[in-house]
Amino acid sequence: MGITVEDIKTLRAKTSAGMALCKEALVKSDGDMNKAVEYINKRSDVISRLRNLTGAKIGLCKLAFEEAGKDFEKTVELIKERGWDEPIGEDLDEKKEGVIEAYVHGKEQKLAALVEVQCKTDFVARNEDFRKFAHEIVLQVAAMKPEYVSKDSIKEEELNKLKELYEKEAKSEGKPDNIVEKIVEGKLNKFFEEKCLLSQKWFKDDSKTMGNLLDDAVQKLGEPIEISRFVVWNL
Repeated sequence: MGITVEDIKTLRAKTSAGMALCKEALVKSDGDMNKAVEYINKRSDVISRLRNLTGAKIGLCKLAFEEAGKDFEKTVELIKERGWDEPIGEDLDEKKEGVIEAYVHGKEQKLAALVEVQCKTDFVARNEDFRKFAHEIVLQVAAMKPEYVSKDSIKEEELNKLKELYEKEAKSEGKPDNIVEKIVEGKLNKFFEEKCLLSQKWFKDDSKTMGNLLDDAVQKLGEPIEISRFVVWNL
C-alpha cells in the first residue's frame, strides 16, 4: 500500500522517531501502524525518545514506560499526568550532546579543521547520519575556510563597519542614494556567501547551501542541531 506523508507524521507523533525511520517502519510493516511502532521500538532507544519528546528525566521515563506496559503513547500521557515533563527549549541551551569532528588534509598534513556540532540527545549524537553530517561540515570548513558560522554570529560593530565601507565605496563612484542602498545590500550578501558557513554553497553540490544541509539533517534526525564553532589550522 502507498505510504503518505500524513502516515509518517502520525507515526512520528506516536513514537517521536525521525521521519526517515518512520517511513522505513511503515514500508517494512506494509502500512500497519501498530507493527510500525513495534519496528521502531526494536531499532531505536525508546527511553531516549521519551526524554527527547517530554523532557522528563531518564529514570522517570524508564519508570513510566514500565508502568504503562511499555506502550509509548500511554507512557507520554502518564509522564504528563504526573507532571514529570520538562519541555526542552529549541534553542539548545540545556544540551551539551554532540561531537567534535576532525579532518587533516592530504598526505602532507599541512591543513587541519575541527568542528563542534551539538544536538539535544545522546541518541542523536551517536546516530550515523549525525556523524556523517558533522563530517560534511568539517570538510566544508577545510575546503572553503569560512570565518563565521552564520551572519547572525557577526558582531554588530563589525557589520556596521562593513556597511560603512561599502557605502563609502559606492558613493565615491557617484552612485545615487537609492542605488547605494542596493549596492551595499548586494555586497553584504556576497560577503555572507563567502565568509559565513551556513550561507556558503556546498563545495560538493553548489545547488545547496550548508544551511540547506543543516535543515535536511534536522528534519531527518528529528531534533535541533547547532554548528557551534570551528577552527582551521594551516602549517
